[in-house]
Amino acid sequence: MGQLQNLESLNLARTTITELPVEILKLRKLRSLVVGRAGDYSNNFSVWGFKSPYGIGKLTFLERLAHIEADSGKIVREIGKLIQLRQLSITKLRREDGKELLYSLSRLTNLRELHICSIKEEETLDLQHSISPGLGLLTMLLLSGRLERVPEWIISLQSLGTLVLLNSELSEVENAIGCLGLLPSLVDLTLYRAYDGETLCFKAGRFPKLQRLQLGQLKRLKWVRVEEESLSSLQEFVIAGCKLMEGLPLGLQNLTKLKVLGFYDMSDELIRKVKNLDKQSDDYQTISHIPEVCIGYWIDGRWEREFL
Repeated sequence: MGQLQNLESLNLARTTITELPVEILKLRKLRSLVVGRAGDYSNNFSVWGFKSPYGIGKLTFLERLAHIEADSGKIVREIGKLIQLRQLSITKLRREDGKELLYSLSRLTNLRELHICSIKEEETLDLQHSISPGLGLLTMLLLSGRLERVPEWIISLQSLGTLVLLNSELSEVENAIGCLGLLPSLVDLTLYRAYDGETLCFKAGRFPKLQRLQLGQLKRLKWVRVEEESLSSLQEFVIAGCKLMEGLPLGLQNLTKLKVLGFYDMSDELIRKVKNLDKQSDDYQTISHIPEVCIGYWIDGRWEREFL
């Protein structure tokens, strides 16, 4: 490998390689290094990454790095030396390394896309510390792991367009989801196993530019409510695997730009209600303006959709 010193891109995605030799550090012109892969977050999300030799920080031309394992604080510190990074995916992060990671991220001022995954599903991501000068250019953020609350630095991401929260189990008490509505550029929000409340309310004036919203496997969720002037730009709304929901989200009539409404793997009662709506009923009137309403079923390893 050391003989490929002019190599700029190394893609070992979807291979069985789980560890790179120390010779990788000789590839000083490398701009893209991808090893492993990420699964579909709508179906038991997981990441297969790689162990890096100590000294990865010497590859200072790197602009893309995925999916490196944070198996020690030393590796996390090394990442802070890669100041040209635009895309970073880091996995197997331990709670005790969260503060060190944020310090490293504070140096990556060119970063546009960031994925952070905990070492195991129930591990808490300790990301509550400040990032200075911050990640002002970040447009995409994925966090997989428990969160005690939404880190304050996320709310300051003025350019953030896509946010994915997985396994966060955020509390209803903390108004955890509501504060995300302050993000001025957010157009795509995915919450899978990310919220632990029974009701989810989208407050008036929040999420002004959001176009796509996915709620998945929120195990305790019973009701969703959309206030007037909330989600005013929403075009696609998908709810999946929220088995305790028995009624349509309240306030759907307020989503005047909505083009797609999807229910996937929902309770039998909700499916019956949606499929048998009386055209004179209030529920029918709330969705009659939506061009595409569909129900999804998981059959033989894939989604089958029925349009209403």
